[in-house]
Amino acid sequence: MAVQCKRLFFAVVPILASAICAHAAETIPPKPDRYFNDYAGAVSRGAAQRFDEQLAQFERETSDQIVVAIWRTMPSQSSIEDFTQRTFQTWQVGQKGRNNGVVFFVFVDDHRMRIQPGYGLEGALPDITCNEIIRDAVAPRFRAKDFEGGLAAGIDLIFKAIRGEYKGSGKTVRESGSSQSSTAGLLVFFFVLIIFLLAVRASRRLGGYRYTGGGGPFISGNWGSGGGWSSGGGGFSGFSGGGGSSGGGGASGSW
Repeated sequence: MAVQCKRLFFAVVPILASAICAHAAETIPPKPDRYFNDYAGAVSRGAAQRFDEQLAQFERETSDQIVVAIWRTMPSQSSIEDFTQRTFQTWQVGQKGRNNGVVFFVFVDDHRMRIQPGYGLEGALPDITCNEIIRDAVAPRFRAKDFEGGLAAGIDLIFKAIRGEYKGSGKTVRESGSSQSSTAGLLVFFFVLIIFLLAVRASRRLGGYRYTGGGGPFISGNWGSGGGWSSGGGGFSGFSGGGGSSGGGGASGSW
């Protein structure tokens, strides 16, 4: 009996080790800088931009972060539930301390999808609601190859389910961080300018410096509208999370 157990042990361990290594070796897609990420070309660029701004505006109003990710096929050999759970956590969807994020995953060629909420929204968006959204609103439109209509219906129903759980600040996480960075940058600029003017004044008093410039120091920087602050492109209103805790709730479906 002991010999049989020993043989079984040495037979099973390599299999488990191989599975664990394969699981660890899988690469999770990098964290996006947009809310709406269509890697499959399922909708037009104009529709993608509209969806992205709708999702950004929803975060401003509610603080809830909803990310949509569309691939041709699932970039993993694991189950859809395992892949989406690990991706959700890696992307840190939801605001810090609230975990109020949702990711809507779609795999076009696999005909699979999943809605996954974070801990902070599992009460407002339980498994049964996620399943109803997929089954009744999204799947019929996807079967008719109306991806834009299916995504719009799904996003709208997620909005309705979770609106009111939290209150927004009027800014996204990235916009709030960028405002703080801009303020700090201005303070540094004025501090350097004051030091410069004091140095010029002191030099003039000592008679060892004569300023011959053309009216003032030249200041270079992206403080104007050309600094890349547009939404949906990784600018100040792009996606930036801080949550990522999920209990594995939500629902998967097909069409």
